[in-house]
Amino acid sequence: MSRRVLVVDDEEAIVSGLMCLLEEEAIKSSGAFDRRTAESLMETTFYAVVVADLRLHTEAEGLALLDGIRRISPRSRVVTLTGYSTPEMVSEVLRRGSTMVIQKPATGEEILAAVADLLAEVEKLADAQETLDLEQLHLGLRRLLHSIPRKRYGLSAEEAEEVVQQAWLLFLEKRNLIRLAKPWLVGTVANLCKRQIGLTVRRRETFDGDDTLASLPDTRNVSPDTAIALRQALSALDDQSRKLCILIAVEGFAYDEVSKRLGLPLGSIGPMYLRAKSKMRMQMAA
Repeated sequence: MSRRVLVVDDEEAIVSGLMCLLEEEAIKSSGAFDRRTAESLMETTFYAVVVADLRLHTEAEGLALLDGIRRISPRSRVVTLTGYSTPEMVSEVLRRGSTMVIQKPATGEEILAAVADLLAEVEKLADAQETLDLEQLHLGLRRLLHSIPRKRYGLSAEEAEEVVQQAWLLFLEKRNLIRLAKPWLVGTVANLCKRQIGLTVRRRETFDGDDTLASLPDTRNVSPDTAIALRQALSALDDQSRKLCILIAVEGFAYDEVSKRLGLPLGSIGPMYLRAKSKMRMQMAA
């Protein structure tokens, strides 16, 4: 998530001073001395927080900037700085989209604290929206993606689940580079199906559906041989499967907690954990 801040003031010294303070806090920033420059910057870059003086040569310009922010970058949070204010003016500024009003003169620490709070708020909302979007994407494409290995390539339900989960994990790793999720996932599932069919040797295991690995025993309370076997089996798993087994089976986290910790859609945790347990059984059997 962007931690960029835009500082807007018609006094160059104020812009430079605030930008230096932000740089000391490892916060990237840009500066503008008028409304038009600020709006031009926002059209090409997302600024999570805008710190703007209300009076940019004129008060009307400052109010117009608030309208521009709301039009161009509605997700931005705005800190309005003003040397004087009335209850009516504060009400008008907030109505036009400002998040908070700080009376000048204000200390750098006061402004930095406000910026830090707003950056955290924007990042938290962005993370929540991303999780929601991923969850909706996963649920919306689940039936389609499973139909490809089952209907087009004749794979079993278990094999289809394996292929879809592999495609989903690849998507999560590369999602920042992927422009269109649906065609990418469909193509990846098809390619994985072809690879699956092309394998001439496949180790197959059948499971009776019991829950013998619903929890993994604490290695402190089992025999040395069992403890060694468990550690070896866990170490042989891929990183994602190992994390799922440890978080759910060993540490006892609920699915929703695991979803938040690993950044995975809640609906994918159950199938992925079942797959991880199957791999664990294979390793233990070996």
